[in-house]
This record gives sequence, structure tokens and C-alpha cells, in this order.
Amino acid sequence: MNDYRHSPDLPWGYWMRTATSPGGVVTVIDEEGRSWLSVRDAFWSGRLHMCRGPGQVQNEQLELMLAMLASMHRGVVALPEQTHALFSGDHRHAQFWRYWMQAEGLVDNDFRNDPLIAKPSAEGIAVLRMLAATRPIELNAIPIGAAAVRFCGNPYMDDEYNRHAFEAEVNGALPYVFVRENIFGSESISLLTRNPRDVIPMARTIWHLPFPDATLRDRAFHWMIDRSDRWTSWGELVTERGPTALTQHLMTLVFAGHRERQSHEPPRHAGRLAIAHDEAERP
Repeated sequence: MNDYRHSPDLPWGYWMRTATSPGGVVTVIDEEGRSWLSVRDAFWSGRLHMCRGPGQVQNEQLELMLAMLASMHRGVVALPEQTHALFSGDHRHAQFWRYWMQAEGLVDNDFRNDPLIAKPSAEGIAVLRMLAATRPIELNAIPIGAAAVRFCGNPYMDDEYNRHAFEAEVNGALPYVFVRENIFGSESISLLTRNPRDVIPMARTIWHLPFPDATLRDRAFHWMIDRSDRWTSWGELVTERGPTALTQHLMTLVFAGHRERQSHEPPRHAGRLAIAHDEAERP
């Protein structure tokens, strides 16, 4: 039987406390006195005993757990449909996840319930509440489910096919979306937004940057994908201060992350990038 001792009506981890170090770093302290970066970190590494790997991996797997718990709690979506949506039809993977969550006590585990049809346990419901309340800000506009899981995993894409899939996935899911375009013969990146309250909620271009060729454009777009969690704040920057503010901000980010070259020779594409930047700044 599950020995969860806390209220399932409150998010998992509500019993912990926060503490601020002399350097101003806020940490979460659990019942055993261990310090964690966040409640999600305490659950991932403390409760589930997972290693502290890349944050993107943690968010992707916790988003998958959230989608599964929410689906199981509602009891509307059958297992085959859930397997197709969340696990791309991989039944073995889906079954393993269900049995593993039962072993962890997140699914009813009195050994009389088949984990393939069982409901979340009291702790599982509390975890569901916590994960829903602490989702990364970039997921605010994406409903819990398969789309959010794929969104979490996609920033590590390296090939062209996956970049196209990423564009298709986030289009309409986020309030601000960057897309690659060829407009009037120019390879470009545009920032689109749409107002769902409009009579006809058509996408509107609020920022545009042309490039000399598709290769440079795709490199820039891949750089943006790696920072997709900032798209909403970048879009808000354009809305509040205009497109020039975003162009200047992106240039600052690029140069801030640029390592000084050992050679004094100019970068191979410096001239073309400068031209692209100048063209983007023209009215």
C-alpha cells in the first residue's frame, strides 16, 4: 500500500521550506535537511533518485509524467490512444512507464490493480498538482499533453527534418513564433503573432530579418531554437519597444557569447552578417 503521509489536495512538496544563502541564492529544504534548487529538482533527484543531468531532459521527462498522470486521472483517454500520442505507438515503452510509476508509488500499487488501467495514487495526484503548477514559463501557452512533451525535447534537434517538425509543432501553440521564410526571393526569419480575439485571427509579422543565403539563415534559426524558452519575452520586447529593440538585443546576445578568436583575421561571414543586419534595420 502507498504510505504517502501528506495531503493529495495540495501540491507535492508543500511541506518543504525555502532558505536564502548569504549570496542571495534561494534553495528548497526538504524534511531531511537537503538543499535543492527547486521543488521540481527535489522531486526529480530526491524523490525519484534521478541524476542531475541537463535541465532540458528533466523538463521533458517531468512533462511526460505530468501528461500521463493527467490522462490517467481523467480516465477519458484509453491506453492505446495515450500510447500513440505520448510514446509514438511504442507499447513497451508505455507499459514500462506505467509499471515504473506503480513501483514508485505514483500509481495505485496494492498489487490488485493492473498498472495499465490503474488510477494515480494519493501521491501521484499531489505530484500532478505540483508539476502543473511549476511548468517552465515557455509552456504556459501549450496545453498539457503530447505537444508540450515534444516541445520540451525539440531544442536539441540537429537535422533539417526535425527543425521543420519543430516549426509545425509550435506554430499556433505559442503567442510568438519564429519561422523561416523566403519572401520576395530573400531567405529570412520572421517573428509572427496572432490575436485570438480578432474576428479573423490571422498571423501578423512583427519582426523580420533577411539573410544573404539559406545556410546562414538556418544557422541563425538553429541558434533561436536552442533558446525557444525566450521567444515569448522576445515577442513582448517587440510589442513594447519595436522591432529594432529585438535586433539590438539579439546582436548583444550573439556578441556576449562570442569567444575571442586567437587570430586577428575577420570571421569568414562577418561581411555578409553585417549586410544582413543593416538590411534588417532599414525601414
